[in-house]
Amino acid sequence: KAKVIIADISGNVIVHNVQGVSSGLTLRGDLRDFINACNTVRENIFMSDSAKFGGRDADGKEIELHIFKYIISVLVMKSGDLDRDSQDKLNMLLNDMKLFADLIISAHTD
Repeated sequence: KAKVIIADISGNVIVHNVQGVSSGLTLRGDLRDFINACNTVRENIFMSDSAKFGGRDADGKEIELHIFKYIISVLVMKSGDLDRDSQDKLNMLLNDMKLFADLIISAHTD
């Protein structure tokens, strides 16, 4: 199954399913640096408010970073491919986070 950490763009953990990570705390420095670097690429290269980044090693371990509306980051760490049910749940979560970010932005622009 995938390990998922939802944080703000600064790396402050909002919610997760990873043992050893506390909600309300800050992510490890290397993960904060990864989010920051990807956010800079999103802003300066893609020039968009949302983006997806990923990497995979030779053993099949994979990390994905989804940035939604430049405020919410979702880190997904998995080993190999997910089964269909888990992938569907992950896709639903990512869609919900996109809608949540849209809601936050629209509430602040009103």
